[in-house]
Amino acid sequence: MIVMKSRVFYLSLFIVIVIVMNAVSFKVFYKKEDVEYANLCYYEEDNNYILVEKNEIADNFISYLYKDSSDNYIGKIYDYDSNKELLITDLIKEDKLEEYNNKIKELIYLKYPKFISDVLVLDETDKSYLFRDNELIIYFNNYVIEPEVLETLYLKVNYNEIKDYLNFLVIYDSDYENESGYNYTNAKKSIAFTFDDSPNKNKTNVILEELKNNYAHATFFVVGSKAIYNKDLLISIKNMGNEIGSHTYNHANMGKMTDEEILNDYETMNNLYKNLFKTDLKYIRPPYGVIKKNQLDLIPTSYILWSLDTNDWRYRNSDYLVNYVLENVQDGDIILFHDSYDSTVDAIKKLLPLLYSKGYQVMSVSELFDLKKISIQNNQIYHNAY
Repeated sequence: MIVMKSRVFYLSLFIVIVIVMNAVSFKVFYKKEDVEYANLCYYEEDNNYILVEKNEIADNFISYLYKDSSDNYIGKIYDYDSNKELLITDLIKEDKLEEYNNKIKELIYLKYPKFISDVLVLDETDKSYLFRDNELIIYFNNYVIEPEVLETLYLKVNYNEIKDYLNFLVIYDSDYENESGYNYTNAKKSIAFTFDDSPNKNKTNVILEELKNNYAHATFFVVGSKAIYNKDLLISIKNMGNEIGSHTYNHANMGKMTDEEILNDYETMNNLYKNLFKTDLKYIRPPYGVIKKNQLDLIPTSYILWSLDTNDWRYRNSDYLVNYVLENVQDGDIILFHDSYDSTVDAIKKLLPLLYSKGYQVMSVSELFDLKKISIQNNQIYHNAY
């Protein structure tokens, strides 16, 4: 009887040991090192995958980013405890998923021009995810955008933006600034769009909307006799991040003006501008590009000419204008248009996405010179930011 009890005891003990060992083995198998090893082995068996980055997040899961032979980014997320591969929906509160998706769409439109954003927000667009300590990065793959965009398209989402939707603890960045499509960078080529003979009511408004849709700015050189009847339009130009310069009050040839006439014209234009914006005019573009050397010191402004003249007043054909700019533009150019012609408006609609796709960012004169670290001085003539 004692022997039987002993055998039962040892058998039970053996079973317990086996269970414990299996449990321990199970736990060891799923420790972080094994999750990482298994994941790396799986992808490194195929030489087409290259590990780009991996991050351990909140001691809960590990986030991998790979690149394949087509330069697509592949994101993989694994839970430590279960070794389960996680989807983005596993990390978002179930009742907040719609709000999260809407926020991501909002941020996409804040970063990219409309012609790109309209594609990236589509549900069928392939997305890969990389989690870092304080941000989520979404990479977009296998999209069709016209015109074709060669840069890698991705969205950095600071956790501050989506903190209410996540179901894990995150680190918040107290210095975080909201996403903006106007984050101009020296990594891209930069040019300034300028428009003479402004403003022109409907045409100027359409151009302003196209600039906004493409995260671009411009400098509008206004004629005072037109601007005085379109003050609301001047305010719209400024409020949308663009800038205003003088094109004289009556589009006069400054080379034929007396010193007194130049001074009076500047004072009239500056008062018009200052009454609206509480500051002085910085720039003037002499009509026809004419200014005598001995006249430069008369007024306290810089003289902004151009390096690429579209001659849109002569060639009123949008396709011609588009091709001319694309064939001749270079980094640092100041491009001359007029917001007076339908053909120019149509050309701007076509040009902005095409220029973006070719690595150009379009901005105002001040933004261009600031980015190129060129200090603009009064009484000097500038043609470009080379």
